Amino acid sequence: MIYHTCFAQKENALFKKLPLDSLGVRCYEMLFTIGGSIRLTTSLGICKIKGHLFEMPNFALGRITDNITGHVSYIKNFSNGGDSTTVMAEGSDSIFVYNALDNTLFYSPNSDIPDRGNPPFVFPPKGQPFDKISTLFIDNIGDLFIGTQADNFYWIKEGANKQSFYNSENKIVDSMVVVVKGEKRVNKIILAPQTAVFSFAQDSTDKNIIWVGTNHGLYSFNKLSGESKIIVPVNMKDGPLFTVTHIETDKQSNLWFSTMEKGMGFYYKEKNSIRFYPYPKKNSIVTTLYPIKRFSYKSGNDFYVAVLDSLPAVFNTKSGAYAFIDDPSFTQSVNNTTDIKVDKLGNLFVIKGGALYQCKTSENSMLASALKIDSSLLAPFIRSVSLQNGTEIASINYKPELLQELQLKYNENSFIIYYDLNDFGDKSKIHFAWKMDGYTDTWVVMPTLNVDDFNIAFFQNLKPGKYVFELKVKVGSEGWRQQQTRMIIIISPPFWQTWWFWLSAIAGVCLILFAIVKWRVSVVRKQERIKASHEKEVLELEAKALRAQMNPHFIFNCMNSIKSLIQQKEEDKAINYLTTFSKLIRTIFQNSDKREITLYDEMETCRLYTQLESMRFGDKFSYHFNIDETIDMKSVRVPALVIQPFIENAIWHGIMPKEKGGILTVTVEKKEEAIYCIIDDDGIGRELSKQNKFRGEPSTHQSKGVHLTQNRLDLDNLLNERNATIILTDKKDNQDKATGTTVVLTFKEY
Repeated sequence: MIYHTCFAQKENALFKKLPLDSLGVRCYEMLFTIGGSIRLTTSLGICKIKGHLFEMPNFALGRITDNITGHVSYIKNFSNGGDSTTVMAEGSDSIFVYNALDNTLFYSPNSDIPDRGNPPFVFPPKGQPFDKISTLFIDNIGDLFIGTQADNFYWIKEGANKQSFYNSENKIVDSMVVVVKGEKRVNKIILAPQTAVFSFAQDSTDKNIIWVGTNHGLYSFNKLSGESKIIVPVNMKDGPLFTVTHIETDKQSNLWFSTMEKGMGFYYKEKNSIRFYPYPKKNSIVTTLYPIKRFSYKSGNDFYVAVLDSLPAVFNTKSGAYAFIDDPSFTQSVNNTTDIKVDKLGNLFVIKGGALYQCKTSENSMLASALKIDSSLLAPFIRSVSLQNGTEIASINYKPELLQELQLKYNENSFIIYYDLNDFGDKSKIHFAWKMDGYTDTWVVMPTLNVDDFNIAFFQNLKPGKYVFELKVKVGSEGWRQQQTRMIIIISPPFWQTWWFWLSAIAGVCLILFAIVKWRVSVVRKQERIKASHEKEVLELEAKALRAQMNPHFIFNCMNSIKSLIQQKEEDKAINYLTTFSKLIRTIFQNSDKREITLYDEMETCRLYTQLESMRFGDKFSYHFNIDETIDMKSVRVPALVIQPFIENAIWHGIMPKEKGGILTVTVEKKEEAIYCIIDDDGIGRELSKQNKFRGEPSTHQSKGVHLTQNRLDLDNLLNERNATIILTDKKDNQDKATGTTVVLTFKEY
């Protein structure tokens, strides 16, 4: 059936609507043939438009036998909601392939001739489960690719070649089509479970690579190896979960593709990264989808896109911006754009809500100005930044966030900024101007260039610091547009010019100085230890000399006491005295050459000495030794004869000058981790002792004994870190009269 096309056009509308809906026709997708006609997949099968003629099918949809009347079948099929013909493809030699009754394929040797026949292969393959055909594709050598909504697609080598079509013969056997001559092999390519195929494209540099768009992202198929693999971009951590509906390749084998979830997408093959461009929506949430069904080239930098849930739009590949075409005619159908294409004459066709619209852009140049463009799209934009050696740092398709704020190293201070303007205005008289704070304070107006790649600003050997690059534009005779773009550029200084480097250097110098000082201190301390060792030896010699002087004096007194007892016929006391005296002499001789002895031995020496003095002076004084039994006396080491001099002073200079007898108390107790030795007497006190010295005792006896003991303890603390101390306390009563002396020696417990 052939009709004259009569497009319905509203007032002030640029688009006209073809009233196919009144004929019960619903359009799905378009194909502009090599011969110049338009093929449509519709609910009635394949329709054709050429000029003002519209040709509807007047043959059976299936037409496998002669018993099926096509027109009634189409109407019934459409009324039941079924799709008769949904996909088609044309080869480079004009051979035309399309589907009918969902999975049946038909061929035509010429896309503009309605004659048809069966393919040179059996499809669907016998004995194999099969799902609905979703897309058809013919590459440049006539290989046919059939996408399905299962987990596979089919590849028939030279299956859509005109020569293969003419060299094959088919016949019907038991109501089934059988290829009896020139049959082509059907290869089933398995992808992944639940993976549906919706689009194909041939690589621009390697003709053996076929790109496959699926509901699980992009795949590549190698015809030589027969292997397919999924593309996993490095910048997508969650995996390629998007549906690719249409693919176009550029000269570098990069891909532009449309998706059902994320709008337009760009695959940067060299970087193995994907960038998505969702279109603006009034109410956007995390789960908002941005479906685009098809797209086609408008110009070098623009695509016409069929937005599935909205109006058709123009997408700019440089800026990633969408300009929706809001035409009054579009109110005649719902906002469901499924296809958009431009014919050879520049006329734009849109399928929206199942209706077909046409705009003769060649006759009406007002289309671009009639687009309702967001004011932000009028601003120029930065397309990319590259180093002087050509290395790309960032672009609108690769790390686009860096075009807002760019961090560069000190040796990346020579670079090129590429900039451009959306193609929605007149580009023949475009003037750009730029300035960069920190580099130039004035605007630099660039000459008019129609070549995109030469819209550049070149900077060389910039110093480290922060710069702000600003860009503005004007078109024709208009003034400079208020819409501008800006980019922050930060060039880091070399590490030797950073604050942390100088801080580290200062810290390093301080550390070296600290090490030197510490080493010097250790050397000095070592020298002091050596000196102290010599001093200790000197003190020990002095102590031995003192004991050598003291011992004869003490022995003389003891011998006189024994003599006196013998003369007084007190033989028992004399024997007892002599026995105690011999024990004391033996103990002193045993410890005379030792620097340290146990506290037990020291207390035994003090006990024997005090007992002898008590036997000598009779009831002139009494004494008490109070020793904590919980102390392990043999594990505590003290300098030899360090306590005895204080007991001797207490007896001779504290108690003996008293008119009446006195009491001497020696206490050893433990508090926390220290041992306390306390010598307490109730004598006349140190001040009165200095004034009233006891007869027969050298005047320097006390001062030498106490002073020597103090020096020995100080030396011992230095060498052995004992922290031993001596505290002398003068006891007084309420009238401030002396009531004796208390000496406390503290030793650290080991």
